Formats: sequence, structure tokens, C-alpha cells
Amino acid sequence: MTEIMQILVVEDEKAVAHMIAMVLGGPAAKVVKARNGWEALIKVGATARPFDVVITDHRMPRMGGLQLVRQLRAQNFGGKILVLSAHLSDEDIRAYEELSVDMMMSKPFDFDELQQAMAVLNKKASVLAQA
Repeated sequence: MTEIMQILVVEDEKAVAHMIAMVLGGPAAKVVKARNGWEALIKVGATARPFDVVITDHRMPRMGGLQLVRQLRAQNFGGKILVLSAHLSDEDIRAYEELSVDMMMSKPFDFDELQQAMAVLNKKASVLAQA
């Protein structure tokens, strides 16, 4: 049996975080939620097994997505990173690209798009594991 996928959803809007968790959670995935980047870093540091995927919003109080991704990269986080946002400037997009995020999606998104994105990220992981 394969290990359950560990997903961290970093989103300050409770309803959005809950819906993402409902769509992605289940027997094959455990979803943990954080309200901002600062809380996410605490959860990343406290988990026994590293998260496979971090899904983060861009604009959040206390610590936004860009600062979170910078910190994760500084800690050599090995999982996939998906950025969700309705507000990404060209400068933000370049900054995320320089930090090698795996995917960016615009809000609003539908949940089929989110599930397809997760499938693509999973395939990337398996392709890398075979290389």
C-alpha cells in the first residue's frame, strides 16, 4: 500500500480552505490547514513526515504566499508547491517562477481544475522518482 499523501492548504478564507480540504481529502490524502504562511511554517516544522504538497494563497495576513515559499525553499522543502491567487502581478509571477513553484492557478477556480492540477503534480512526482 502506498503512503497517504500529506497536503498542507494555506488559505486565510475559511470557506475556501474547507472546500479544498473536502475536494482533496479522503482515503488517499490527509489535508492539514493553516491560515497564513507563519502558521504553515509552524506546521511544516512540527510534522513527523514532510508534506508532499503545499497549496498556498498569495495574499494573506501576517505572512503571504511569496514569503512562505521563500522560507520553504530556504529550508530545502522537497515537496510540490501550488500557488492559488486572484491577485498575481507579473512581478509576483516572476518571483514565484524564480523560486521554482510547481504550478500557479488563478482564483476563482473550479474543483475539477484543482483535482487535475493535483493529478499533474502527482505525475511530476512519479516521473522524478523514476529518473
